[in-house]
Amino acid sequence: MKSSKFPLVCIVIVNWNGGEMIKKCISSLKMTDYPNYKLIVVDNGSTDNSIEKLKKIFPKMEVIMLNDNYGCSPGRNVAFHQLMKNKSINYICLMDSDIITVQKDWLTLQIKELEKNKSYGISGGKLVFPDNRLQVLVRKDRANFEEKDKGQYDFIKETDAVWGACMIIKRKVIEKIGLLDENFFYGPDDVDYCFRAKKAGFNVIYNGLSKSVHIGSYSGLSPKKDMIYLNQSYGMMVYTFRHLGFYSRMEIIMREFIRTLVTRKDPFSNFSFKNTIWHFKSFPKRLVYFFISLIKAIKNYKIIKITDTKSKLIK
Repeated sequence: MKSSKFPLVCIVIVNWNGGEMIKKCISSLKMTDYPNYKLIVVDNGSTDNSIEKLKKIFPKMEVIMLNDNYGCSPGRNVAFHQLMKNKSINYICLMDSDIITVQKDWLTLQIKELEKNKSYGISGGKLVFPDNRLQVLVRKDRANFEEKDKGQYDFIKETDAVWGACMIIKRKVIEKIGLLDENFFYGPDDVDYCFRAKKAGFNVIYNGLSKSVHIGSYSGLSPKKDMIYLNQSYGMMVYTFRHLGFYSRMEIIMREFIRTLVTRKDPFSNFSFKNTIWHFKSFPKRLVYFFISLIKAIKNYKIIKITDTKSKLIK
């Protein structure tokens, strides 16, 4: 990438009552040394006045106001739809509201690599927890949740998928495969999108030289919440039925069935007796949710769902 040419990158963050967390996220972005980026916040019907507070921190940010909480994928799709009208935009970076920037060159490193090859379509960096434990990196290089970052994953390689907590997408990918699938409310829309991009001929890159802190689960992905389980189980089955084989499909059905009764307190820590929640009281309800998810997934996994964006905007 020539020093005189920096493709325009739009960083998109979906907010729903983000409070102090999204303030920390946006404040941390100020260290970014990449000279040509915009910040767009999609507000999913927040009621905590967070947007007014965010404008004081980052007055140049653009805001897209939605009239309700539609979830992450629909919120991001509204941004996609609006931003793709601007022909000067080269990349869209999807960022969760609980990402903390710790490297000033995090974006420069990834764009530089993406510009090297026309086949490169999506990039994701290394994500760690605040205590420097590694999160899921790429599908073929999975860190143990208790493993500390010591630079052992500081490499760049092509992979199947990267995590959407901080994922950079080239414009050509969006033009070819379209928007995110709104079958996913709590994921894994990011992994699904990477697989769709690869099927369309684009390569996905893990760039371990670019590091960010990801708080994890801030948006409320608590295993205690039955409705969260309903949406998570449905999303996981849609993704697995769409992209993976017979044994993976049987495995995800069994896993989601087990989760009707027992889950981990902290999904980002290893399974143990202390890290276990038993859902005895809500088991009948969760069992119904399991069958609802299974039936819907079998029916819908071949369909990319994209809803109307105009109806979501505050007029």
